[in-house]
Amino acid sequence: MDSESVTLKDGRAIHLRGSARGDGPAVLAYIKALGDSTDFILTHAGDQPTIEAVDERIEMIGDGKFYSLVAIDPGTGEVVGNASYSFSPRVKLSHVGDLGIGVLPAWRGTGLGSILLKRSIEDMRAKPGIVRLELAVMEGNDLAFGMYERAGFVVEGHKSRSMCQPDGSYSDEILMALWIGD
Repeated sequence: MDSESVTLKDGRAIHLRGSARGDGPAVLAYIKALGDSTDFILTHAGDQPTIEAVDERIEMIGDGKFYSLVAIDPGTGEVVGNASYSFSPRVKLSHVGDLGIGVLPAWRGTGLGSILLKRSIEDMRAKPGIVRLELAVMEGNDLAFGMYERAGFVVEGHKSRSMCQPDGSYSDEILMALWIGD
């Protein structure tokens, strides 16, 4: 994946590129900051991955078993957004990419999420064998839901009270998918 400089709606620039060996600490810092900033993602401050787990995922990219597109603030070198896809090792699910995406609060509303989504979908279209993209969005995350709908994702299901928040309340997940095959 080539590095690309992109200007956002607010005039700031970011660099888009695939995660690479050595990115583990920056990606982990991003995951921690994102987890602390919203209840709309699966990761919670209490169950952050280790640096070893992040590095292991990045190593899987070279084998085609994982995909990670990072948005980097050129001024600080920090990861400020990410789109990633996990791929199942199971034969009957090997045609599916499972999407996770996030943008840090200071970068929301700039179009960065849509840029990450669009670029990652383009990259998935070029990945042999991947013809279906799936994601789960938490009910109430209207901005993300709208972004996915605009990109062509459709609602395929609903999981009631599938996530338990730290305060003991429950959240529903909306299951969405996009067919990118012929």
